[in-house]
Amino acid sequence: MDVGTAGFVNLVGHGITIEAEREIAPGIIVSGQAPTNDSSFGSRTVGELRETLNVMSMEPLADFSLRIIDDNGAQTLPEKAWNALWIFHLLALACRRPVMPLYFAANHGTRFTLANRNLVIHRLPSVAPAGDNDLSWATVHFDAFHGLLNENRFQKAVRCYGNAHYLFDDDAKIMLLWSGIEGLLDVDSELRRRIALHASILLDGTPAEKALYFERVKKGYDVRSRAVHGSIAKPEMLQQGYELAGDVLLTLLRKCVELGRVPSAKELDERAASVSLAPSIASVHD
Repeated sequence: MDVGTAGFVNLVGHGITIEAEREIAPGIIVSGQAPTNDSSFGSRTVGELRETLNVMSMEPLADFSLRIIDDNGAQTLPEKAWNALWIFHLLALACRRPVMPLYFAANHGTRFTLANRNLVIHRLPSVAPAGDNDLSWATVHFDAFHGLLNENRFQKAVRCYGNAHYLFDDDAKIMLLWSGIEGLLDVDSELRRRIALHASILLDGTPAEKALYFERVKKGYDVRSRAVHGSIAKPEMLQQGYELAGDVLLTLLRKCVELGRVPSAKELDERAASVSLAPSIASVHD
């Protein structure tokens, strides 16, 4: 990536809007401004022309940008800018929705470089503002998130969530999202029940909410099984299955970030086994 001589680069994205600029980490500013390429096509090489056309195809999706600032400029800015691609995953967890990188705009918006290997990107069904609470969550958990990227299960699950939304078909999205869920929870037997159980343990909520979530996740896993085994499913069922799988994986990843670690399957099994049932009042009187 050519960052020119400026001490900052803009990383343009799709999925959320930003009402006011805000620094979420030192030298990382989220902005509602999304630079676009208005330069001439004159005297470009074939490679530069191809890059420009690819960037221009993504410009209609541009919703916001990250401004990556580094006082050392061209010495360390390229590495910091590439590492900032992970921040889109952090923002996805913070805002509970897909967030995608599109392209870099460097040297005051005169040099553009793709930041996404997917050249065909569907517009997301909806784009929503990133609220103050969302951005505060990203700031508070910035270091914990980046620290967990060294954990293989967490990083793979994050990639599964991020990559699923580029796929064309809901059944393919479902399979990739459930691959992330299974890998993160590290469950190797009785998958349907144990995944639902572990997910409900990690969910914040009342016992009634956890019980309902347990049933929802089991039903979601049933849709996953139909997709994996090629069973015919109605489009609306696949759409719902995709949305549920995305929500489950997001919830699990957020909980891991808040905990600062990825719980083991053994730990979650032990937590489930530690629950005791108290006798009912009627039984005591009998």
